[in-house]
Amino acid sequence: MEPISKSTVHDLARKVSEIRVAKEPRHRRCIAVDETNLSVKGVHVYVWSAVDVDSKELLALEASYVRSSLNAPSFFRKALGMCNNKPLVVVDGGPWYRWSFERLGLEYRHESYSDRY
Repeated sequence: MEPISKSTVHDLARKVSEIRVAKEPRHRRCIAVDETNLSVKGVHVYVWSAVDVDSKELLALEASYVRSSLNAPSFFRKALGMCNNKPLVVVDGGPWYRWSFERLGLEYRHESYSDRY
């Protein structure tokens, strides 16, 4: 295990404490979805997140060992559980998204990372 400085832990704790988590479903205009690849003890894990673009609330967070067209619909259903509607979904260019949008009847837009948050 690599040593972590106190300042790194403090900075991470401060950032995590600022995250607002959605508590109940409501109408949402647009949500941003992204996933990132992390290595945990040498094992690659994909962490998926969905955020309301307007309120910056976290709608869903999930980890998986693979990133595929089979994981995406499950994650989108979880995120949509915090929506009373089918909002516009903004994603990067991942090929695993298109099939999910068609299957779930979601409108989506591709944008680069900097434009989504």
